[in-house]
Amino acid sequence: MTTAGVHYRVIRSQLTELAEGLTAEQAGTAVPALPGWSVKDTYAHLAGISYNFVTGAMAYPDDPAWTAEHVAARRNRSLAEICAEWTANSATAEAVLDDPAGRRTVFAVFDAFHHGHDIRGALGRREARDTPETAFVATLMTKFKRGGWAQGGHPPVQLACAAGSWRLGPADGEPVAALTTSDFELSRIIVGRRSRAQMLAAGWSGDPEPIVDLLPVFGPPVTDLTE
Repeated sequence: MTTAGVHYRVIRSQLTELAEGLTAEQAGTAVPALPGWSVKDTYAHLAGISYNFVTGAMAYPDDPAWTAEHVAARRNRSLAEICAEWTANSATAEAVLDDPAGRRTVFAVFDAFHHGHDIRGALGRREARDTPETAFVATLMTKFKRGGWAQGGHPPVQLACAAGSWRLGPADGEPVAALTTSDFELSRIIVGRRSRAQMLAAGWSGDPEPIVDLLPVFGPPVTDLTE
């Protein structure tokens, strides 16, 4: 079985290779999924997380002060320097992700995956959507969502993609809604990269209206995102 560290390495390698071909103008492109951040800022955040693996100063991914510090500390560095730091710290990050005791840090995989697609969206690119990493992230995020769904007392929902099928909520009773979509779309819905209108139009059976606002971990965005 491919480990979290291996998936992280693949994602990082793809993104650092992408960065090598970017112009300064492209590095400064605004990222629609991350208001206020540029492509370079997003790479700075990813490098910042790798640095936190080395120092042990990990936090939760929704801590604004933590993520802002990643960007501020690398404001005067070039994109190449930021990627060099990310690469240099990768062995430590991947070792932690491969250790069963490092489970709470596995968010770094889906964080890198989603920010990678945030970057690609800003640059008008659409590659790396149908990959083992996409399936891993879709599975991981849906399982996380399933735990919180049960604790929240929400009605049953069925979610399915190529990577698997999951029931959220109580085991008894018919799901109020069911969604079958791609690994990529399911992961982007759950992380919060699809607007409410996009989520409702995702191809449900049943009525997703009562539950659709409960799906995103962050967001959702006010405007539609396609990446």
